Amino acid sequence: MGVGVVAETILYFSVFTPPGSGVIRTGPLGAVPYSTWLHGLAYAGLAVTLAYALQDRPWRDRTVLIVVFVGAVGYGGSIELLQSTLAARTAGFGDLLVNAIGAAVAAVSWRVLTRWVRFYRLRRVTDIEQPIQ
Repeated sequence: MGVGVVAETILYFSVFTPPGSGVIRTGPLGAVPYSTWLHGLAYAGLAVTLAYALQDRPWRDRTVLIVVFVGAVGYGGSIELLQSTLAARTAGFGDLLVNAIGAAVAAVSWRVLTRWVRFYRLRRVTDIEQPIQ
């Protein structure tokens, strides 16, 4: 469900003009355009939610990384193709490249994080056991 919500949010803001469009020209540090930051963060968020959704699969780590990366970049490519058919939007290879970089950084970061973090399914917060001292 989380992956669907993130994907739908990306689709919405990729098809329609986002709020504040044209007001902010550069992102943090003033070196990269605001839209580039949004692309990178959006597809990093998609990759993280996809990785979380797949984290309990019995797949090898490399397989999960590839599925997450290809899934996020494939979705980004389909959005770019959709944007190329819209008069109010433009599609570009640069956007697709930024999407891929965001997805790759997120997928690798997720893999590094999961070496130290363990996930549990809980029905209630009170189900968490206290560590033995």
